[in-house]
Amino acid sequence: MNIAIFGSAFNPPTLGHADVINQLLELTLPFDQISLVPSFKHAFNKKMMPYDMRLTMLDLFVSDMRNKKLSVLPIEHEIYRQDTPVYTFDLLSHIQKELYPSDNLSFVIGPDNQQNWHKFYKSEEIAQRWDVIHVDERINIRSTTVRQLLNQNKSVNKFVTQSVAEYLEQNVDKASTL
Repeated sequence: MNIAIFGSAFNPPTLGHADVINQLLELTLPFDQISLVPSFKHAFNKKMMPYDMRLTMLDLFVSDMRNKKLSVLPIEHEIYRQDTPVYTFDLLSHIQKELYPSDNLSFVIGPDNQQNWHKFYKSEEIAQRWDVIHVDERINIRSTTVRQLLNQNKSVNKFVTQSVAEYLEQNVDKASTL
């Protein structure tokens, strides 16, 4: 199988993330599965909403996307070691060894990570062992913008899927604190 691994903070998942997924579905070489892997402890110390909230939103997001190839892979918390971020190299190594030893994995990166690729732990080894799929930013929708709008008590409906918007509205106090 060909499996795309799309890691992100998903803080929260937005229509920008949805566009990345749509780009993957449009590729000539089709993926049998696209796994969304939420960060547990971000390698660049990014502050994030609680992990359980982001998992809930990702489940809602996947449901809204209505594509059987799409799944949530909450695995980073399993390989996390105290006070050490989960690096992409370690994540991919674990997924390859423990879940998909005979499948082809591809790691998906957007424009932000393309600019910071040189900062990734073992970036050259990642590129040697797995395909790295670069996607464009066709829709400029950032999770940061969504959180800022929540802080201002403004609607986020144009930036996230319907179920995620409803969840955020119900949990605005928790979601907007970052």
